[in-house]
Formats: sequence, structure tokens, C-alpha cells
Amino acid sequence: MPRHGGLLSEEEEGQEKELWQGIRSGEQKLRGMKERRAEMLALARRFAEEAFDLQNHRGPIYQEVETLHQEFRDLGKKLGELRSERDRLRGRVDALRIELRESGEGHDRRARPRPDRLVQEIAALEKKQQTTAMPIKEENALIDRMRELRAQLGEAEKNQSVWKAKDESLQGLRVELDAARKRDEEISIEVEKIQKHRDEVMRNVKSRLTEVGHLVAEIRAKGKARAELIGKVDKLSDEIRDLEKSVMGLLHQSRERKNEARKLLDEHNRSVRQMTRNEEVISKNAEDNLKALFKNGKIAL
Repeated sequence: MPRHGGLLSEEEEGQEKELWQGIRSGEQKLRGMKERRAEMLALARRFAEEAFDLQNHRGPIYQEVETLHQEFRDLGKKLGELRSERDRLRGRVDALRIELRESGEGHDRRARPRPDRLVQEIAALEKKQQTTAMPIKEENALIDRMRELRAQLGEAEKNQSVWKAKDESLQGLRVELDAARKRDEEISIEVEKIQKHRDEVMRNVKSRLTEVGHLVAEIRAKGKARAELIGKVDKLSDEIRDLEKSVMGLLHQSRERKNEARKLLDEHNRSVRQMTRNEEVISKNAEDNLKALFKNGKIAL
């Protein structure tokens, strides 16, 4: 507390002492509040930096999720194409089975007359006729059989190209059927492989999305904590301003009291100086009058 060199009365000195105790207490409290506000601001800045770091970490993960999700969509498109192809193949397989069944009716190779066998059988009968003595009836039966076989041979030779074309057609259907079944199996294996890979991609997507979700939750938590701290800082700043006004008010009271005391002292000093000057004037006038009397002669009483 400043000294006032006797400007204040004892009562005023007591009031001034009490006022300065309030000033010192307020200033000490202000220092503590400002230190606490600085700590809170530093913590708020740290929350902001941590949220920024989390956001930077989130970016690449989210980009990875986008890449994985695009791969998932591409695999799904590929699966759709393969399944459509397999459905078309299976429809064709069913159609080929029906066509083979219908085309194969009455076309049993085992029941079909073969020219080479007919020639062999005719040759054997001719040899028998030429080398074997037999009754007329039996020989006539043999001749009738040869006529029948020659008729069958003529028919077989005539139909041989038709049967060959039919065989080739059926063989083409069988080859197509086998190829379709083989491709069906290949597609099924490929579909299973792609499906497993697609499921794995989706698991990775979910895992990374979960990680992104945790990061977003942390970012929000940091943002919320920072917002709460800033709110407390604003409230504390208001309290600091109020306390600063209070301390400034006390300082103003002290200055006013000191200025009032100085003003009274100055007025007192001016009054004393004026009285002193007046006494000097009176004394000088008296002295001058006395000198004038002595100069004019005796004084008659």
C-alpha cells in the first residue's frame, strides 16, 4: 500500500489500508483465474490438434473404404455376369438333353442294318449255296434269305448318308452338351471363388468402417470437450472482466481519496501562503509610513 505522507487522517488511513487489502486480494485472485484460463485454453488447443490429427488419419482409411467398396461392386457385377451366363448354359443344357432324346428315338445304332455285316452274311450264304448240297426247299429258303439281305443292303446303302448325317448331328449335340456342362462347372468354381473374395472384401469394408466410426466418435468427443472448455473459458473471462472492473474501482477510490487529500493540502498551503504575503504587505506599509513620518518632522501626539 502506498504511503501518503500525512495527507490522510487516521480514519482515512485505515480505510485506505482496508481498500488496498481488497485490491491485493482481487489481483491475486485475478492471477489465479488468468492462469486457470490459460491452462484451459492450452487444453482446448490440444483437443483441437488431436481432433485434426484424427481427421488426417481418417482420410486415408475412408479412401481405402471407398476403394474396397468399389472392388466389392465390381465383383458383384462380375458375379452377376457369370450367373447370367450359367443360367443361359443350363437352359441350353436342358434344351440339348431334350433334343438328344428326341433325335435319338428310333435311331439306335445297334438296331440299324450295317452294310458291311449284310455283305458278310450274303457272302457266307452264297458260299454255303455253292459248297453245300441241300434239299430244294432248304436251298429255296436260303435264296429267299439272300434276296431279303440284298434288299436290306440296298436300303442300308441308300440310307447310309442319312444315318451318317444324323450321327454327326447327334455327335455335335453331345459335344456341345459336354462343353456346356464343362463351362457350367468352370463358372460354378469361378463364382464360388469370387464370392469368397467378395465376402472377404466386405469384411474388410466393415472392419475399416468400424475403425472410421471410432475415429469419428473420438473426433466428436474432442470437439464436444473443446466446446465445453471454450464455454467455461468464456464464462471465466466474464468473471475476470467483472473482477478487473471491481479492482479498478478500488484503485479509482484510492486515487480519488489521495487526490482529495492533496487538493485539501494544496488549498491549505495556498491559504497559508496568502496569509504570509498579507502580513508582509502590512509590515512593509507600516514601515513605509513610519519612514515618511520621520522624514516630515516631529510627530505631534
